[in-house]
Amino acid sequence: MKKLSLSILTLLSIFTITLPFAAAEGYFHTRTLSGHKYSVYAVAFKDDSTLISVGTGSVLHSWNLDTGAQHWQTEVGLFLISDIAISSHDSRFVVYAGGLFFRPYIGMSYTDDGDIRGYLIGHTNTVNTLSFKPGSSTLASGSDDDTIRIWDLTWDAWKSRPVRTLRGHTNNVEAVAWNPDGTMLASGSRDRTVRLWNPDNGTNTAVLRGHTNTVRSVAWSPDGTLLASASSDDTIRLWDPTDTDSPLYILEGHTGNVNTLAFHPTEAILASGSSDNTIRLWNPTTGAHKATLTEHTGAVNTIAWNADGTLLVSGSSDDTIRLWEPLAAVDVTGDGSVTYLDIMAVAANYGKAATDDIANADVNKDGIINIEDLIVVAKAVDSQTTADSQAAPTFAQQSRYLSFTAEEVQQWIQDARDIGADAQTIAVLKQFLTAGTQVAQLTPEKTALLANYPNPFNPETWIPYQLAQPTEVTIFIHAIDGALVRTLPLGEMPAGVYQSRSRAAYWDGKNAHGEQIASGVYFYTLKAGQFTATRKMLIQK
Repeated sequence: MKKLSLSILTLLSIFTITLPFAAAEGYFHTRTLSGHKYSVYAVAFKDDSTLISVGTGSVLHSWNLDTGAQHWQTEVGLFLISDIAISSHDSRFVVYAGGLFFRPYIGMSYTDDGDIRGYLIGHTNTVNTLSFKPGSSTLASGSDDDTIRIWDLTWDAWKSRPVRTLRGHTNNVEAVAWNPDGTMLASGSRDRTVRLWNPDNGTNTAVLRGHTNTVRSVAWSPDGTLLASASSDDTIRLWDPTDTDSPLYILEGHTGNVNTLAFHPTEAILASGSSDNTIRLWNPTTGAHKATLTEHTGAVNTIAWNADGTLLVSGSSDDTIRLWEPLAAVDVTGDGSVTYLDIMAVAANYGKAATDDIANADVNKDGIINIEDLIVVAKAVDSQTTADSQAAPTFAQQSRYLSFTAEEVQQWIQDARDIGADAQTIAVLKQFLTAGTQVAQLTPEKTALLANYPNPFNPETWIPYQLAQPTEVTIFIHAIDGALVRTLPLGEMPAGVYQSRSRAAYWDGKNAHGEQIASGVYFYTLKAGQFTATRKMLIQK
C-alpha cells in the first residue's frame, strides 16, 4: 500500500487548530448481539466472556462475548421473565423471575446448559426484580405482592422457601439492590419511595421520598457511599444512605422513563438507560452529565458493566443487545479526542507489525495493524459524531487536509467487506474517497501569536503561534512591571501552525533561575523575524 502524503505528525499539528475537542472519556458502540425475537429485559455477566440475557417471553440466552455467538438458548417455562441474577459466590447458576396472570415464578438454571434446577415458592404475585448479596448465595426478590423476600439458596434443592419477608411498601416492588458489604438492602416501588432495610432482621431503616412516579431501579456505588434511584418521572436521584432527608443531586436530561442504573466498578461513572432510547453517563460525585449513547432504536431496559468496567452491555426494546467500549481505547493519537485523525493514524501503519512506537494503532492488540483496528476506530468516530452532532466536527472539517489515494481507500473497504463489516462502517470508510488534497492550506496566510492554554494556569502553559514563512522564533516572558522573566529561544522554524502540545512553545512557569514564579498577570511576546506580538496571561495558584 502507498504511503500517506502527509505524515501523522503534520496532521496532528493541523487538526488541533480545526477540530473542536471531543473528550475520549465516553463509550462507543462496538457490536450488536441479535437473537432475541422481542424486547430484551435483563442481562447479567457470568464472567467477562459470557453474558446471560432474557427477552419478552421466557427464553434464556447465553452469549459468548468474544465471538458474539450464542452458547445456548432455552425455554424455561410458560412465564414472562422480568429479571435474572447470577451469584458471585457460584457463577454457574442463574436465577430468573417473573410471572403470568398474577402467578409468581422464580427458577434456577445451570448456565452451561440452561436446564432448570429448581424454583422458589413464597411470593403471591409476579416477581419483578432479583439481587444476590455480594459473595453469597443469599437472594433478595421484589414482587407485585408489595413484599421483598430473602432466600438462602441451596442449589441441590428442588424447592426453596424464603427465610424472611420485608413489608412496608404500599405498591409493587420494582427494584432491589444490596450494598457492597451486604449489610443493607435498598428497594424501589411503584409507591414512589425508596426504602432501606436491615436484611438480617427485616427492619425498614429509612424511607427516601422525592420521586413523583414509580421507582424503577436502584443501584449502589462500589464503595457503598452513594445510592442512585431511577424513576418514571424521568429523573435519577443520588442519595447519601447515612443522610436520607433529601437527595444529593437530581439528574435530569432523559426525556422518558429511566429504567435501569449501573455504577462503573472502578471509575466515577453512573450509567442510566431510558425509554427515550438513550444511555447517559454521569459523574456521580458531581452530578455532571458526561456523555449520551444513542445507537438503540427502542427503550433501553437493562444495562450492566463487566468486572473491570471495560465493557458496558445494554438490552433494549429494539430486540438487540449492544456492547460499548471506552473511547480512550481508540484514542490512537493520544490527544484526548477521537476523530478521523485516529482513523488516519491506523491507516498510516496499515499492515505493519505493532512495534512499540506504533503500538497505539494496534487497537485490538493482536500484534498487527489491520482492517480490524481500522473498523473499531471508524465505529468510534461514527458513534461520536452521531451522539453529539452539534459539537462534533463534520467529516469535511476533519478531512480537508488529508492526502491519500483512492486505491488505498478501496483496499480498506475491500478488506472490511472480506471480514463482514457492517454497512455503517463501510459508509464511514467510503467518505475518504471524496477527501481531496489541499496542501496549500497547510501554510497560514499570516504570522500570528495565539492565546496560551490553559489560562489561567498553574504551573505550566503552552503558547501557540503560526508562521507564514520560515523564520527565527523567540518568545519572551515579562512581568507586569516589564521585567524580563524568561526567554524561550525556539530557533529557526518552518512555516506552519504550532498549536498542539507537541508543537506549541512550552513554559514551565519558572524564571531563568529555575524558580517557580508567583501568581499574577504576565505578558508573552512572540518575535518571528520582523513580526512582533504580545498577549496577556495569568498564573493563578
